Amino acid sequence: MLELIVIAVVCWMVVDPLFVIYYNRSIPDGYESEGLYRLQLSTVPSKEQGKQADFFQLLERLRSHAQIESATYLVNGNYPCARGNSFNNLSRDTMSVRVAFMYFVPHTDFFKTWRIRSVKDGTWETLENTTYLSNDIVLTSDAADCLSPGKDLTGGEVYAGSNTAVRVAAVAQPVKMKNCMQPFYLRFIAWQDTVPHWVLESGTTLFARTRPGVSESRFIEEFIPWMEEHLVVGRFFVSKIEPFHKVSEQSDLKEGATSEIRIKKALCYFFLVNLFLGISGTFWLSTRTRREEMGVRLSYGASAWKIRLMLLSEASVLTTFSVIMGCLIYFQWIVREGFYVLAGMAPSDDSRYITHQFWTHFLVVSGIVYVIMLVVTWIGVWIPAHNISKISPVTALKDE
Repeated sequence: MLELIVIAVVCWMVVDPLFVIYYNRSIPDGYESEGLYRLQLSTVPSKEQGKQADFFQLLERLRSHAQIESATYLVNGNYPCARGNSFNNLSRDTMSVRVAFMYFVPHTDFFKTWRIRSVKDGTWETLENTTYLSNDIVLTSDAADCLSPGKDLTGGEVYAGSNTAVRVAAVAQPVKMKNCMQPFYLRFIAWQDTVPHWVLESGTTLFARTRPGVSESRFIEEFIPWMEEHLVVGRFFVSKIEPFHKVSEQSDLKEGATSEIRIKKALCYFFLVNLFLGISGTFWLSTRTRREEMGVRLSYGASAWKIRLMLLSEASVLTTFSVIMGCLIYFQWIVREGFYVLAGMAPSDDSRYITHQFWTHFLVVSGIVYVIMLVVTWIGVWIPAHNISKISPVTALKDE
């Protein structure tokens, strides 16, 4: 029992990080990465500035490609899986939240390309076709619920920075800015001005979405020669194209999430193997030492399945009590230090997610720990119990 209690505590330490990581990954991204590509716009070195007309001509050429459904561009470097994100505060009445932000140019296929959808009807068309004034924002529903619980903020005002009122033109579904994180509170800011020269000169980022059914490998193979020939206008040219799922993988790698996840997985597998060998071995030996006892029971008419059921029941009771004690011990650590948070990345505080519901999180992970230990214990008991229940009473009692 003492061995099982210690193992239950260690199992909690191993399972909780994996639960948080996989739970975060199970949350919808809020956009569609399949069929989405990132393209890097570059410029030829020159003392002269690139012409905006050349940029828009290049963009139209990109949209004219037979396999491209839509394309858009950014006026800053903030987008999902980007290396950095910018934050500021939004407030309404007495409520204030820290919000990440992205700029978009209205009616440039931004929401169509990203497939970011409206809360109102679940379509991107609503966001794409909304009429935006300068500095209007699209607020994600998690941030809107925090600022105005239970109320629709569409058409309402919130305050940014030093009491600057901005209008909420629409409300979008939550968007994950980091692949292994929960969605950030986010606002999309309508950029009404022309594209600044400094944006073009620094090499802005384009995004394109292919039509449904287009094969990724074949598309890239055919697109790169076409890109090198046609996506060159004035000083501007597209120098690189990447599928967005690879951008996401690179983001995890650069943030350190990939290495941390691999370490956690390796520790988990190593622990589970040792858990299986340790618990199974202990119960295996313990069960085999009761060979004579089982012989006596068999000689008095006990059936083989009753012998196995008795041994499994005893192991289940012992495991259940040990897991309860182990979870109560680890509970003291949780109260003091909190649950696992992916290192180097700011946690979300949205209570709609299980990982931020203290008792739900604790009970779910405790249940997973209990199931793991119960299954391993049953395996360790079942095999020797099955063998013992099959022997004859004479063989079992010959040494008595």
